[in-house]
Amino acid sequence: MNEIPRVFHRQKLGARRLNQEIMLKFKFIFQLAILMLIPSMTICQNINIQVFNKTGYDLDSVSFDHFYLGKISKDSTVFISGISEITMQGDVPLYRPFGIIKEKKRPFNLTKCVTKSKKMKAGSFAFDLFIYETGNEYRLYWKKHE
Repeated sequence: MNEIPRVFHRQKLGARRLNQEIMLKFKFIFQLAILMLIPSMTICQNINIQVFNKTGYDLDSVSFDHFYLGKISKDSTVFISGISEITMQGDVPLYRPFGIIKEKKRPFNLTKCVTKSKKMKAGSFAFDLFIYETGNEYRLYWKKHE
């Protein structure tokens, strides 16, 4: 009768050892998966942009494409980071900037022009934000910062 508990005890130890080995392998695979995912999350955010307001006006609700910049005071600079990609046309963003200026009427925005545009996935860019005015109407546009 003493043999039965000993055999059962050996089986418990074997199962425990097997569970420990499985857990060690699981931990290793889990850590490896995390290490492989981290670079993909950081590599996709290698674009930094500086926007200089050279319109002479305080701008409200400034945006372009799907990037919201908020308020930009006249003669100030805004920094944007954590962007995965931006579509460029030549030296400037493809999409026209939009912003509200008090007591000025903004005409309709023209549709984008897709000639010679390319997506950038890395780099640092600096753009000047200028204004084209006709009477009480205006349109914002980009220039490469100099």
